[in-house]
Amino acid sequence: MAARGALRLQAAAVGGAFSRRSFHLSAAPVTSFLPGQRERQMSLVQRMYLSSATQTSPKHVTEKKVEKVTVVSTPAEKGEVQAKDARGTANPLNVLPLHPDHHRPDLSHFRTGLNQPDDLEKKKHVKDDGTIGQYALPHPIWTEEEVNKVVITHNPPQTFTDKVAYGCVQVMRWNFDLLSGFKYGKRTERKWLQRIIFLETVAGVPGMVAAMTRHLHSLRRLKRDHGWIHTLLEEAENERMHLMTALQLKQPSALFRGCVIFAQGTFVTLFSAAYLISPPFCHRFVGYLEEEAVKTYTKCLEDFDSGRLPLWSDMEAPPLAKRYWSLPHDAMMRDVILAIRADEAHHRLVNHALGDLDKDDPNPFQPGK
Repeated sequence: MAARGALRLQAAAVGGAFSRRSFHLSAAPVTSFLPGQRERQMSLVQRMYLSSATQTSPKHVTEKKVEKVTVVSTPAEKGEVQAKDARGTANPLNVLPLHPDHHRPDLSHFRTGLNQPDDLEKKKHVKDDGTIGQYALPHPIWTEEEVNKVVITHNPPQTFTDKVAYGCVQVMRWNFDLLSGFKYGKRTERKWLQRIIFLETVAGVPGMVAAMTRHLHSLRRLKRDHGWIHTLLEEAENERMHLMTALQLKQPSALFRGCVIFAQGTFVTLFSAAYLISPPFCHRFVGYLEEEAVKTYTKCLEDFDSGRLPLWSDMEAPPLAKRYWSLPHDAMMRDVILAIRADEAHHRLVNHALGDLDKDDPNPFQPGK
């Protein structure tokens, strides 16, 4: 009986110790009951609070009550986190680094960039600072002597493939001149712009299609390309820059854009199929097409000199053209036509040379040459 009474008194003492009135939660007794779970049960705020306590005086720690940690969008100082006390006042917490200095991960490229509002505003409003038009793909920069030495030439067709290619170009030229009204009436600046814009939307197709086809062949056959791709891509971009220059002077109508979409879809399909069958035919075709382009721009220069284009005669070259061809600051529209004609003569030479080569022969043209 005495032993049973002693057990009852001991249980009552333990129960009183854990009663609601006498129980006070603190970090020390909880962690003392579960010593192996200390680090897992401590919250992020507790860890930062204890870390700051090791670097500051006990009096300073007891005066500040951390309730919420806020992550700011602007990059903070090294090892510094912004926190708010009970009154909402921001206070820095010098958190101990998780890694030594020589093992600290470099996160500087995350702290700079689009997380800054100023950068977003700059990207919304892109200003022409003189660098637009200076593209990575190289291209020839013509001298005044070179642009004035361009002449109309013709590579007579020798084989059956050459004759078919030349015949296709002549049929296309005759029909386009008829449908565009180029064969009759007065040739004005408006008529020239419509012709240049439409032709350049087509002229930019062969180089890209040929480069893409050779690129895929190289990947599929696990063989090298022998340096053709870069020359073809340079040609495609150069023709596109002719288009971009013309668009500085005129924005086509909806009907004109519809005709461009139809012509591009038809030409891309036919030229892609032809390049898969006979690359020499396609390069010869483009060579003859460039011959006609040289004739076209030569005729445009003749209209300049004869006074048929009074608006263009006194017009300054677009800034885009000045940057792309490195023209002088006082360059005029006639200088732009001279540069475009020199580009077309260069494409004429390149494609006739590629048409004479086998598909596995090395490309004789260096980048930008």
